[in-house]
Amino acid sequence: MSLSVTEPFDAIARSNVNSAWGALTMEVLARLGVNTVVTSPGSRSTPLTIAAARNARVEALSILDERSAAFYALGLAKRTRRPVALVCTSGSAAVNYWPAVLEASMSGTPLIIMTADRPAELRDCSSGQTIDQLKLYGDSVRQFKELALPECSPEMLAYLRQSLVHAVHLSLSANAGPVHLNFPFRDPLPPSLDASQPVVEAAVLEEAATVSTRPCEAVLQAGGLDLVALERLSSHSRGLIIVGTENPRCGDEAFANAVSMISKKLGWPVLADVLNPLRNYASEDRRVITRYDTFLRESGEQASLQPTAILQIGSLPTSKVLRAWLGQLNAVSFLLSASPINTDPLHRVATPLYGDVLSLAEHLQHQRVDSDWASKWTTLEARQSQAIDECMENLDTLFEGKVAWLLSRHLPVGSSVFLASSMSVRYAEYFWSAGSRACAVFCNRGANGIDGTLSTALGVAHGGRPAFLLTGDLAFLHDSNGLLASSQLRGSLTVVLINNNGGGIFEHLPVAQMDPPFEQYFSTPQNVDPGQLCAAYRVPHQVVNDWSQLVNALTKSSEPGLRVLELLTDRKADRLQLHKFHQ
Repeated sequence: MSLSVTEPFDAIARSNVNSAWGALTMEVLARLGVNTVVTSPGSRSTPLTIAAARNARVEALSILDERSAAFYALGLAKRTRRPVALVCTSGSAAVNYWPAVLEASMSGTPLIIMTADRPAELRDCSSGQTIDQLKLYGDSVRQFKELALPECSPEMLAYLRQSLVHAVHLSLSANAGPVHLNFPFRDPLPPSLDASQPVVEAAVLEEAATVSTRPCEAVLQAGGLDLVALERLSSHSRGLIIVGTENPRCGDEAFANAVSMISKKLGWPVLADVLNPLRNYASEDRRVITRYDTFLRESGEQASLQPTAILQIGSLPTSKVLRAWLGQLNAVSFLLSASPINTDPLHRVATPLYGDVLSLAEHLQHQRVDSDWASKWTTLEARQSQAIDECMENLDTLFEGKVAWLLSRHLPVGSSVFLASSMSVRYAEYFWSAGSRACAVFCNRGANGIDGTLSTALGVAHGGRPAFLLTGDLAFLHDSNGLLASSQLRGSLTVVLINNNGGGIFEHLPVAQMDPPFEQYFSTPQNVDPGQLCAAYRVPHQVVNDWSQLVNALTKSSEPGLRVLELLTDRKADRLQLHKFHQ
């Protein structure tokens, strides 16, 4: 809808043109269901930041460090499955978003990135705080759009409105991910308090009222599943369902129920990575297999476990043992993904299936199943789980792997868990028990880096149920600026910090035998006292000395804010203990 008169726009002072542009941006995003805007201080972004702060429909957070701000927004978007907006000033500020943009792109997480910029006449002329921001993030965003300079005509306000509508739509499309909008602004940047301000507000509200799309609704992919491929899939009685990293849009419980239905119809066991909902909704489904990394190491077991078909849902699990085993199988593969991306790094003979688990569960017909096939897997699962449980219960020393095992058994029902990369996620893959605690598990395994670990976990915790972060000391220190961002937290985050004074993951690589230079260049011990670091940020910190103390700390009521539980372990002893489990 266009406004019927143009005279009021002519009366708007130039200083309030930017104000109207920013105000309409925030009002349209709010009406589209973008609830949170994360800003960082800067001059050029003033029109957007002030508009976010003034709009009662959105929650405006201010985080000093753009890198931390972007990961905070990423974590919140991962948990809510809704886009979160980011606002920064011009220049290198936008570059600091890049690690989080990469993770958002590779994990299919919706973000609306709004970078302020100089106008064209101040570019390429040595103007301060100016870099080339056009297509700054390359192919890592679903769309880049350089917006026009602000103008308060009905036609240009309509243009801005629809640009925002399409940006949110693209962020939630079948190939969900970040969208980058570049906003050039001329001076003056702050709004003036003149008589035109009420005209600005009225124009913005009238234009925003024309938003008609449904708010923050995931865009379903058109078309159905390949019925011929489904017939081929259903013709196999000895198959496996492999489920890797997955943060399903349909919700954790619905996803778990759908995979369970697929498993029942096909009669196939489900090998479930810790980074999807299945292990936390598994109490009534005996076909969920979690200890595959251990028994697939045994050559004697492998011969009887050869499938003829594999249904892979999402990406591959973390386990290198599983990946190596899958790579040498002579089995036909089917790759189910809601996004049109290649999810097969093994380059197998595979048929892509574009769709979601809900559709597949609905369209599959019940098949004649081979009960002996599934029982081979469930028998091995039960035997290996019992052996791990007995060993863990009798283990008194502080072994890093036992932390993940205890978390899976003692976290509050329905809480959120963020697993840092490197050894934290691997120990969880090995030892996280299947159960019915309905915990939501999150990670940054798109790019698999340790960037922004604490900040992302804070975002996951923001406005949600009590959350827990399992991390090593290097990942924690790599994002120590997240301690500064914790002032914005509305919720509860408990950090379970495994301090083994270095990068424990490198202890499992051949380079560990080469010392020097191993300790200095790979393990990189930092010798930082986390207690003193936390004290500098006024964050509660506690050293945990035994397992009962950890369990008590996990199960007591979580106070609002951030707290750190530190466990001191020996990374070389941890490596030897893990080796015993795998023997």
